[in-house]
Amino acid sequence: MYAGKKNGLVEWLFVAPALIPFLIFVVWPFVSSLYYSMTRWNGFTSPVFIGFDNFGRLFREASFVAALSNTIVFTLAGLLISNVLSLLLALALNRAGRSKAVLRTVFYLPGVVSFVTMAVVWSSIYHYYGPINEILIRLGLESWTREWLGNFDTVMAALIIIMVWSGVGFGVIVFLAGLGSIPADLYEAADLDGAGAFAKFRYVTFPLLMSSVTIVTFLGLTTSLKIFDLPFLMTNGGPGDASTTLAMLIYKQAFSYSNYGYASAGGIVLFVLVGFISLLQIKATRGREVQL
Repeated sequence: MYAGKKNGLVEWLFVAPALIPFLIFVVWPFVSSLYYSMTRWNGFTSPVFIGFDNFGRLFREASFVAALSNTIVFTLAGLLISNVLSLLLALALNRAGRSKAVLRTVFYLPGVVSFVTMAVVWSSIYHYYGPINEILIRLGLESWTREWLGNFDTVMAALIIIMVWSGVGFGVIVFLAGLGSIPADLYEAADLDGAGAFAKFRYVTFPLLMSSVTIVTFLGLTTSLKIFDLPFLMTNGGPGDASTTLAMLIYKQAFSYSNYGYASAGGIVLFVLVGFISLLQIKATRGREVQL
């Protein structure tokens, strides 16, 4: 028994260098935010306990409803477009032969560009005197020109395009890895059974790619629900609240208005939203995975 306790202590000593920072910088801030979410606190004076008033205020305010709606739109549109486009590009690149490595790098490059650089470049593209409006004018479509990031009707679509452009390369890499792991003899057997291209994709390729779909969807989902930097850098949530997300709302309440208790409540709501939707997604996609 003594030897077992001693070995257990040694194991905890090896785990401690990673466990202690995790407890200090992850677990403790989260536990603290649970308390602060039920207080009125400006970050300087002593917190005043107010129960669940911050949560009730969240769901009554139009700014929160707008931010929640924008976040869901970002997530659904980004995932649907990005996943479908990534899969189509991966299927095409899988047949590309010698050019596969070059094209794979080209598609993945936007994912390594910093958001600051991306914001500067795309802001100039979307500018009223930028290349998009210039092309429209040259095509005789001057009535279509607009300030793409300053228009309520176009700002979300403009940001979703950038999000898809920057994230599609990661999906392509993961799907290509999944395609490379599918045994060729399964396709040969499908050919012998007279299966066409669509039948082979439906009954062979897609079921065996579900593990890759789970990975790409989960990472894309969690990233989209927490999206902050792209709209913050390009529009600061504007015009009005047209591109404000939950993460931006939390940031503004904390650091612009010093409503740290209210911001903590928003953070808890965002945490629950991400966790709940992620669990549903994993359960839905994991149930369709096929193991060889």
